[in-house]
Amino acid sequence: MAVLYSSGSGIAYPGDMETLKRIYDEMCAEKGICHGSPAAEDLAKATMDLFSQGVFDEAEIRESLRYYLQRKSPPN
Repeated sequence: MAVLYSSGSGIAYPGDMETLKRIYDEMCAEKGICHGSPAAEDLAKATMDLFSQGVFDEAEIRESLRYYLQRKSPPN
């Protein structure tokens, strides 16, 4: 389980951005979200919000994003 480096200030360094982009891309593929769609924009914002709030662990970011997307999905 990888942990992103952070200064603790919520500033995303280039390596952090690469990791966050990879997580974002993986989540888009997993959930069938098209890049550029409103859902993709929401996912990108949620990803950055988590990082800004001090969530740096990749597994925790993924888990939180899955929960976020599940809550946003309309019930079947």
